[in-house]
Amino acid sequence: MESSNVKNKSSGKRKMSSEDTRSYFAWNLEMECVLTNVLRDQRNLDNKGDGNWRAVTYSTAAQIFSKHFGVHLMRDNVKNHFKLWRTWYEIASDILIQSGFDWDSTKYMITVENEIAWNEYVKSHEEVKRFQFKVIPNWDDIVDLCSKDRATGLRAKNALDANDIMSKETNEEEAIHSVSFDLEGSSSATRKNIR
Repeated sequence: MESSNVKNKSSGKRKMSSEDTRSYFAWNLEMECVLTNVLRDQRNLDNKGDGNWRAVTYSTAAQIFSKHFGVHLMRDNVKNHFKLWRTWYEIASDILIQSGFDWDSTKYMITVENEIAWNEYVKSHEEVKRFQFKVIPNWDDIVDLCSKDRATGLRAKNALDANDIMSKETNEEEAIHSVSFDLEGSSSATRKNIR
């Protein structure tokens, strides 16, 4: 998409309120994909620590994004959009751990198996109501960028690292258990002790 097309659409433009004191930025899916790639690059540069992005991440993302789309994006626009993703992640994750709700990866939305259970859940969690039919096409990206870092393996830095390390540990254990010894030359007493 050329930047001139982006400028002509309502999404991707900064909108000013009547007082011209506060503005918001409307995002489209292409813009979210670019932001996702920039944030992943920043994470790879270790600009995310303790679950939070460093200030340089938001500034860098705003500069790259503004240049790519030819619009003026501020660091706070990036920060606020990421906060929105984090809110979606927290709410949707809480929904998905409940019985009767699931994620449809083809429709990119939460599915409700039991309408009664949904209505009961909404009574105690009013903020979830809008998520019943909400389509989130970049859910996998949001999970990747917003999930809490959980180190479960040796020297794990985040959930993906932990998975890699746990896989390696499992493979090493399997390799140790599959090692065979040549016991032909050993005595029967030695063979019994090894078994």
